[in-house]
Amino acid sequence: MGVSNEKIIDQVKDLLAGRIVIPSIQRDYVWSRSDVRDLLDSLYRGYPVGALLLWKTSQEPPFRKAGVVQTDNSKHTPLYLLDGQQRLTSLAWVYRPTSKADGKFIDIRFDLDNEEFVNPNAVQKKNPILIPVEKALQDDTELFIILKDAGIDPTHPSFDVYYKRLMRLKGIREYIIHVITHDSDDYEEVADIFARVNKGGRRLSKGDLVYSAIAARWSEGLDTMEAFHEKLGGIQFPLDREAILRLMSLLAGTGAKHIHLLRKEMNGDALKAAWENTETALMWAIDFLRGECGVPRSRILTSPNVVVVPAYMLFRRQNQLAPGEPELLRRWVYTSMAFSHYSLQVETKLDAEARIIDTRRGGDLFDELIRRASGPRSVGSPVHPTDLEQKYASNAFFNLLYIAALRSGVKDWKTNIKIIDQPLISSSAIEYHHVFPQAKVQGIYSKEQWNSIANLAFISAETNKFISAKFPEVYMSAFPVERLVEQWIPVDAELRKIENFPRFLEARRHLLVGVLNDMLGLPHYRQGMPRQDGGDLLEEDEDIYPDKDQAGPVLF
Repeated sequence: MGVSNEKIIDQVKDLLAGRIVIPSIQRDYVWSRSDVRDLLDSLYRGYPVGALLLWKTSQEPPFRKAGVVQTDNSKHTPLYLLDGQQRLTSLAWVYRPTSKADGKFIDIRFDLDNEEFVNPNAVQKKNPILIPVEKALQDDTELFIILKDAGIDPTHPSFDVYYKRLMRLKGIREYIIHVITHDSDDYEEVADIFARVNKGGRRLSKGDLVYSAIAARWSEGLDTMEAFHEKLGGIQFPLDREAILRLMSLLAGTGAKHIHLLRKEMNGDALKAAWENTETALMWAIDFLRGECGVPRSRILTSPNVVVVPAYMLFRRQNQLAPGEPELLRRWVYTSMAFSHYSLQVETKLDAEARIIDTRRGGDLFDELIRRASGPRSVGSPVHPTDLEQKYASNAFFNLLYIAALRSGVKDWKTNIKIIDQPLISSSAIEYHHVFPQAKVQGIYSKEQWNSIANLAFISAETNKFISAKFPEVYMSAFPVERLVEQWIPVDAELRKIENFPRFLEARRHLLVGVLNDMLGLPHYRQGMPRQDGGDLLEEDEDIYPDKDQAGPVLF
């Protein structure tokens, strides 16, 4: 990176002349008038105002319309302003009010008496001591004339004081600012730099930046994409931009790194076509996840990237799978969720999976996808009961057990009515319930035990309130035994006694792994089988479970 010290007025002039342009990844101008006033005050007093970050490239990245009227920038090889848009645009409006693109001129004045910058009201505008800052910043400014026009001549008792203050105001033009110029043709690197330095308001992701850049090439793009996001939210399946753009990039043939959507060959028509394919693929995938996998909404997924492989495959097959393939794809979905497949190296994995889908068929295709989704585990190794030790409601296994409960049609313990994911009545809302109530066990057993998956069940809010803090040996007698069996509760009444709580957990873990192994297409665990080491699999809940318990029985 090159670093130089430049007069700030020269940078303002470069912006007005189109020698500096605003890249499409920039957000809109968001400063208020008070922000502009504070900037001028800092410059007047010689305070630091931060450096400018410019990007020099031989590429032709898209740029957006600036907040100032610029001369034809096609005559220049422009520099792209990565950091400093708010500051330079504000100063340009003050220096040349007619440059404001929306025509709404900005009027900031300098109070000669108290050295303050003000946004004058109608009465203040009549005060000759309030000098328009614009006048003091012009190239050919005569300070004597400004004072004379304000009715202040050399005989005025404050003439010398006012003159010195005007000289200091004009000195803003000479303010030296650090200018950092980054020379690079790597758009991904520059987008990353931009995301790091622009921290005002909500931090922008690379996906946000790519969306903005796409909008610069495809005029209806942003509205079209935002409308689709609203549609996904309306059907309870919102997905983050990163996952959607990765799918879009794969379907466009540019790989899972969505920054590649900004290559030169991706013009407006190409982006529009890729987006239309993406919408179709995602709707097919959502139908598959809901219908075949029993995933009612996106929050149940452990990662939004789980959607990409089904969407890509279904689009390539035009929503037609061979007999037996839906079951295999469902198994892949569950496997990728169970073992946190997309916790690391997301784009590398998606690129590999897209190649597999494009080049393989039948069992070989799904065998390889499932092998990859299993991580360091052996594909045929069942989930072991000890795998559920110290696993909590934030763990992926809990999500899978919730899906299993919905798919099998379990019924609420008290009402005997089938539980549904999002009932209309709040008393029917599903909550996760501590089988052995926290109030009864927290002083006797460790939190790792009573807050574990093996001590959680799915019941309605009404039933949870009814149970309250009763002992299992008391409240379970009020419910049909089949209701308990549906949720893999051991039938041995002795295990419901508080002194047998550890034995209850052990017995239930054996029942739960049977459910999980069925979902994952794995052999059933048999007593004495060695445990498969999970290697470097991500433990998502290590630091989360204590807070989640404090928040109450909120389900997803």
